Amino acid sequence: MKMKKSIFAGLCSAALAASMIPVSAEGSETIFFEAVPSNVRILGRTVYNDDSLWLANSVSGVEFTVTGSQVTFDLSVSGDPTRIGIYLNGQLYQRGLISSKKGSVTVPLADGENTVKLLKLSESMQSELGIDSIETDKGASIKPTKTKERKLEFIGDSITCGYGIDLPLKDPETGKNNTFSTVSEDASKTYAYQIAEMFDADANFFSMSGCGIWCNYGGNRDHTMEKYYTKSSLNTWNSISSSGYTLIQSFDWDFSQYQPDCIVINLGTNDWSYFGSHIEETDKFEESYIDFLNMVRENNPDAKIICTLGMMGADLYGNIENAVDFYKTETGDEEVYTLELNPIDRDSEGYGVDYHPMAATNTRVAAEELGPFIAEVMDWKLGPMPDDGTLTHTPDDLVVGEYHEQPEDDNNSAEESIEESSSDSSQTSSGSESASSESSNSSNKAGSTINPNNSNQNPTTGLAGGMAMIALMGGAVIISKRKK
Repeated sequence: MKMKKSIFAGLCSAALAASMIPVSAEGSETIFFEAVPSNVRILGRTVYNDDSLWLANSVSGVEFTVTGSQVTFDLSVSGDPTRIGIYLNGQLYQRGLISSKKGSVTVPLADGENTVKLLKLSESMQSELGIDSIETDKGASIKPTKTKERKLEFIGDSITCGYGIDLPLKDPETGKNNTFSTVSEDASKTYAYQIAEMFDADANFFSMSGCGIWCNYGGNRDHTMEKYYTKSSLNTWNSISSSGYTLIQSFDWDFSQYQPDCIVINLGTNDWSYFGSHIEETDKFEESYIDFLNMVRENNPDAKIICTLGMMGADLYGNIENAVDFYKTETGDEEVYTLELNPIDRDSEGYGVDYHPMAATNTRVAAEELGPFIAEVMDWKLGPMPDDGTLTHTPDDLVVGEYHEQPEDDNNSAEESIEESSSDSSQTSSGSESASSESSNSSNKAGSTINPNNSNQNPTTGLAGGMAMIALMGGAVIISKRKK
């Protein structure tokens, strides 16, 4: 459904404060916000399409502060059942699967201001999750949380996705091997997410099960990492459009949106599925690794890069060292490092689905190996993993309700709001009229749907200019103005 926007602009502080409070249709008891940067902090690589914010990558999501009695996420799923986690005031509130194509999740709020975070826990290849709207009480306020000072990026495969992390290798009752599904996948229990939490850092994940440098698992070369690194997502088959067939990886990623301080590349496990029987060809792997390092450096000129391998075998680690040494010699880039990780201890840690690491292995790697190594390279202090329920919250308890459809606004009501706002702004400052016009243009771009057949740019990245204009002008906030 096409969403309509009301734009409120002003240069004085009173107008700015007013712009933070959305106006709902008369008689409505709740209001609906869009998941755009004026309302929420967007986590990870995402795409805004068909009036929804689409999440594909592991632990992508949104975070914001909100007042009111409750907040409801109206969600759409494209693909397999999607596992998500909802955090309330720093604690995991609910976690579980959304199996229906559309549904809602409601979180009760405490008095005053609350911090709410939604994370997609399952990976991009399995499904995409659309945040169609965020619903709360009439008169409540919503605003994005602050960006963290430290920024990390993790590039990886199924290990970084948390593939099979919540089920043991064998079913204890039948003795048969467990099989993978999104119910057992949780990227928030991985070494990568734990490390980000221990550094109090933001983290972008770009990972896919089976992914490799020269080839994917089984030797297939169609969907390797270098083919997607400049995109908003790795390979998926699920459309994020209500009309037509639009893949999220068709949108380019704007690297200016997120420049990490440190990048961890944990790839090579799946390449071994081919090179294990073609040892004489490992120079191909090294050449591809060098090419990928050049790609990562080109798009992240200031980041320190750590190349690691070993949780499920370190057979190609020596080749990674060779590739890094050659790259550093050729480029003079000294900010690239290597670290071999210890494999799963099957006796004390156990195997997950398809011999993948469970949470215990990930915690050991985060606290004793990779975490301290990053701390040394970056001169950061590694703290403890927060006791927020991420590693202890069981069983899954997500409650999914009926999807809340929002009818179109009345055109006259929306137009009156814009006219009244423009009139008030012009009385406040002689420059307000032109400021409102410029802000509206930027903000309308932020809320509009861009047809990927006409442009391969991610509509979300166009929000940066609009948000910068908002800060400069004193505030033009995009909201959805709908009837219940």
